[in-house]
Amino acid sequence: MFRVFSYFANIHETFATKGSLISVIPILISQLERQVEYETEIIDEISPKVYYDWPDVEILVQILANKLKKSTKNYDIILAVTNGGIVPARLMARELNINDIRFIPIRNKKLFLEELYPLHKDKKYLVVDEIYDTGNTFSKVLDALSGFECDFAFLISRYKNTSAKAIAKVLNHNKWVVFPWESK
Repeated sequence: MFRVFSYFANIHETFATKGSLISVIPILISQLERQVEYETEIIDEISPKVYYDWPDVEILVQILANKLKKSTKNYDIILAVTNGGIVPARLMARELNINDIRFIPIRNKKLFLEELYPLHKDKKYLVVDEIYDTGNTFSKVLDALSGFECDFAFLISRYKNTSAKAIAKVLNHNKWVVFPWESK
C-alpha cells in the first residue's frame, strides 16, 4: 500500500544527525503524513478489492493520532463504532493514552440506542471508525450523539469533505477496502 521503505532510504544519515530513533519518529511520521495525503496509490485495476495489512494500519493510526495530538484536545472516552471501529479504537487508545473504550452498537447497518453506553455532558468523546464510506453510519451516530462533545476520527475516507476531526487517508478509488481483521 504505502511505499514506506522509500521514505526511509536515508535513515542512516538521519540517525547520525539526530542521534536516536525516538528523535527521528516524529520527523518520519510528518513525512509520511505529507506523502500519504498527496500520493496517488497504485491499485490493481482487475481486483474489486484493496487489502490493507497490519503495517498499513499502524501507519494510518500513527498519522491519525499525530493529527489529534496537534489539536491539543484531550478525550476522556473513545467510542468505537462496531464492528469495524473496534480495532482502530484500541490502537488509537494506545496512542492517545486513553484507558476507557466503549462501543456504539451497530449491527446490519442499524444503531441500537438501547445498548449505547450512557453518555455524560461533562465528558469529551472521540468516536473512531475504520472508514467513512457512504456516510450512513456517520449520520446515524452523529444524530444519536448530538448534544454531547464528540469528535469523529477515521482511518480512511472516500471523501475529503466530512465533519470528521481527523482522517488519516482519503482514497482515490471506489474499491472495497479489506482490513487485516476482516475476512478476505
